[in-house]
Amino acid sequence: MTASDPDSGCLLDHTPVDNPVPPAGREKSLRLQRGIKPWMASLIAIGGIIGSIYYLGSGYLIAEMGPSVILLYAIGGLVIWTVMQSFAELLVNVPRQGNFISHSAEFISPTWAVGTGWSYWFNWCAYIPSEAVAGGIIMHVFAPQLPIVAWAVIFLTMITILNIIHVGGFGFVESTLSLIKIIHNGIFCIVAALIILGIVGNGGFIGLNVLFPPNSDPFMDIFPAGVFILISNLALILVNFQGSEIVGLAAAETQNPDRIVPKACRQVVYRILRVDIIPILLLVMILPYSEAGLSDSVFSLALSKYGFNEVAGILSFIVLTAAFSCANSGFYGSVRALYGLSLEGMAPKIFSRLNKQCIPMYATLFTLLMCWAVLSMWWFSNGEGELYLWLLSVSAFTGAICWISICYSQVVFRKRVYQRGYTKKDIKAPAPLSPWFPLMIGVILEIFALVILAFNEDLRGSLYLSVPAVAIPMLIYVIGRKTGKISGIKIRHEDEKPFDELFPEKNNTS
Repeated sequence: MTASDPDSGCLLDHTPVDNPVPPAGREKSLRLQRGIKPWMASLIAIGGIIGSIYYLGSGYLIAEMGPSVILLYAIGGLVIWTVMQSFAELLVNVPRQGNFISHSAEFISPTWAVGTGWSYWFNWCAYIPSEAVAGGIIMHVFAPQLPIVAWAVIFLTMITILNIIHVGGFGFVESTLSLIKIIHNGIFCIVAALIILGIVGNGGFIGLNVLFPPNSDPFMDIFPAGVFILISNLALILVNFQGSEIVGLAAAETQNPDRIVPKACRQVVYRILRVDIIPILLLVMILPYSEAGLSDSVFSLALSKYGFNEVAGILSFIVLTAAFSCANSGFYGSVRALYGLSLEGMAPKIFSRLNKQCIPMYATLFTLLMCWAVLSMWWFSNGEGELYLWLLSVSAFTGAICWISICYSQVVFRKRVYQRGYTKKDIKAPAPLSPWFPLMIGVILEIFALVILAFNEDLRGSLYLSVPAVAIPMLIYVIGRKTGKISGIKIRHEDEKPFDELFPEKNNTS
């Protein structure tokens, strides 16, 4: 359906404006501007989940918990596997253009859906400044004469400029940066493996000596800070996997979603294994956890230890591309998220107005204002390290709300289907081990991880932003509904079948 913005004259290819469309990936449906080619999308899908938290934040986690960080990544991988399997079941059996927001409204409540939508937008508003701070930390290594906060401001300014130009610039830049990150991980894996075997470097044959020093306690080698720390840092590790749900959103718009969606969701987990976990495993095999930290890329620190100073410098510079890449895509997605919330009636209508370049400029400016406001927390923190961890945990909290909503929506969907006389055989692409895995891993474990943030001294400050980001929009919606100032959100498009038609009572079917 084609329409036009009355103020800008932009042609829009989208569904009616009162219909919910997914915040992330919404640009595929609205066609604000077309410029992202298939090869670009493939690279973005692979490299989009590799941000500064992986290169820089992993240093903090390794220093805090030692080699057990591998198990933490594995638990995080299990969570995202559960989320993606649940998402695939919902996308295939109850297709909604609003995706997880519409599913939340349909299977949980419209009020919760409002909180989910706004928290998803705020998730990126916290993540973008965290990447700017990460870029500042890395640049301070190369140019210490300029304060880290100044570099962070420069990064955020560059991201702003890039995102007010044509989307083709975004697609080309983002796909190129994603390719660079993938090459970084490949180079590190090769060099690290050669170091372990003693073929290169100044350490000789290493084998498992770094991981398990001679005459040591193997349990303490793996868990130097105990086992409970796996749960206390779980929320932080989940930031590594944020953006994975976008793959499902894009796959849902293909011509054969019944086959493509489950395949795409499975591939996310395989990519995480290849791109995320294998390099971390090799890393802890060559770098003692006591030498890790937030001062530089932990991968660069590891290579420097074995005499590869030039390569380490190159890899540190590549981390800048990771920070810029994810902040860039996050800014783009957050603006489109706010634009979509406006179309759904969940945000002021001014945020869906487009300028002459077909850009939602009011949404851009408001998102930019929020990013700067979040970055200003610098003055209330004890330095860039604490601020970086705060922002990552804010992003972890708000982003996890989306995943919890997906899993719980799937649990409720499956319960309603069974109540109508259907069995697992009647469900396309059923999530394995449902409802126990989605409920225990995707809902309860994630909620527990978020609650534990309050007991983590380094991260509890983030809750002052995270909780209001979810609660305030819900409160405004409830008050607006009771006073008649806000009309209800529309869960499905006119062409989409209601749940009662998709799954009628079994005894009423012929």
